[in-house]
Amino acid sequence: MVGFVAANANFDDVVRDSFARQPFMALVGAKMTALKPGYCELAADRAPELTQQHGFFHGGLVVSVADSAAGYAAYSLFPENSTVLTVDLKTSFLNPANGDQLIAVAEVVGNSGQLYHLKADVFTFVDRKKVHCLTGLFTMMCLMGRADTVKTGSQGE
Repeated sequence: MVGFVAANANFDDVVRDSFARQPFMALVGAKMTALKPGYCELAADRAPELTQQHGFFHGGLVVSVADSAAGYAAYSLFPENSTVLTVDLKTSFLNPANGDQLIAVAEVVGNSGQLYHLKADVFTFVDRKKVHCLTGLFTMMCLMGRADTVKTGSQGE
């Protein structure tokens, strides 16, 4: 991982506050387990409601946790008075997500102005063996001058 420096000295508090206000991540029980400038790790424990018909974690959940990890890895580098938005993502499933916990690890690989490029991977542990379930590339946008607390629809949408 390339050593990044956060533009906001309070990035840890800002990122964790934003994550705590995500109803979907709360609904699925995701927790932020690691955060450094340009890096974020999220984990979600298995629950029957999070699985699909074969008993694996639902693919939509796996992608969502990776997307949030990537977004917060990027957001950790953003300046004050900004927020993050996913622009693009490309994911590939490598193995079924069949374990007791999902672990999504995301890191910034570069940025070009307002766009931040990231890679994210999701793992589970099956019989104490680490299984790589998903890999993906993500593009996040730094939205300057827009508070992270602005709710959808409040901008005249």
